[in-house]
Amino acid sequence: MSATPSSSRPAAPVPGKPGMPASVKVSVGVLALLGVLLLLNALFTALAFDTVVDLFADARPGSPRSEAVQAVQVTLVQGVVFGGLGALAAWGLARRRGWARLTGLAVGIGLGVVTLVGAVVAGLAPTSLLVLVLCVAAVTSLFAPTTAAWAPRGPRSRV
Repeated sequence: MSATPSSSRPAAPVPGKPGMPASVKVSVGVLALLGVLLLLNALFTALAFDTVVDLFADARPGSPRSEAVQAVQVTLVQGVVFGGLGALAAWGLARRRGWARLTGLAVGIGLGVVTLVGAVVAGLAPTSLLVLVLCVAAVTSLFAPTTAAWAPRGPRSRV
């Protein structure tokens, strides 16, 4: 009898089924990281909504408070939508779902464009730079041929 439990042993690779390519691992990791960061940002923004609105309104003394509320609400919705879709894409891509690659590309490109436009209009913050780098990493790894081969485009076979 072995001293180590059988559940602690690594599973043997299944013959005929290759492991997850490095580009897919990068895609899954970056999309999951984007999802977690954006959802946490949305959670903290929602928990401290009035404080965030006050800080935003104080930064723009000539603007009405309603504009600050609207800007914070847009940021909150953006974090929930892109964060949720990023996390969903990471989960689906790890399970070889073709829709997940397309969803990840939409998240990476969409969030990258929104962040870039925001950086041009309001200035580049360190968090915006981090998001841009993660978006570029996600899109680059999702466009890799090995990722495209990993996530099939057509209907899944039931074999």
